[in-house]
Amino acid sequence: MDVKHINAFITGLMEVTSMLGIDSLTRTALNARENLKTENEVNIIIGLVGDIRGNVVLSMQEKTAMNVASKMMGGLPVNEFDLISKSALCELTNMVSGRSASELEKIGVLTNITPPTLIHGSNLISLISQVETLVVKFTAEEGVIELNIATEN
Repeated sequence: MDVKHINAFITGLMEVTSMLGIDSLTRTALNARENLKTENEVNIIIGLVGDIRGNVVLSMQEKTAMNVASKMMGGLPVNEFDLISKSALCELTNMVSGRSASELEKIGVLTNITPPTLIHGSNLISLISQVETLVVKFTAEEGVIELNIATEN
């Protein structure tokens, strides 16, 4: 995995969350996994096609997802992870991926993104791809967010 590609996704997440008022987001860990597998309750998947092929997944616990959705909706309390909250998280992932694609374009890498797919459930293990995955973990006041990047090239 090219570090320039990874940095484009990190930049996308940091810039979009900052724009939405999630100011305390800090990168806390970086790990590699053999495949794209998540164990959190909320997973939003974006597919990548073009010069880079693969998937990007924002993954978090339901409580974190509710906190992030609340922040996105101007602080409106979110007491359950309902359709509006899920839509907000899908839009967040879409915005992050779009911003990341713009960053990639700056370095000559053309990539298109698919619409987001949200998977939600308790005691869930999502095995999404057999491609080696880089997991960048972030912590904020809202909770822990994992950015999973699995690309084929």
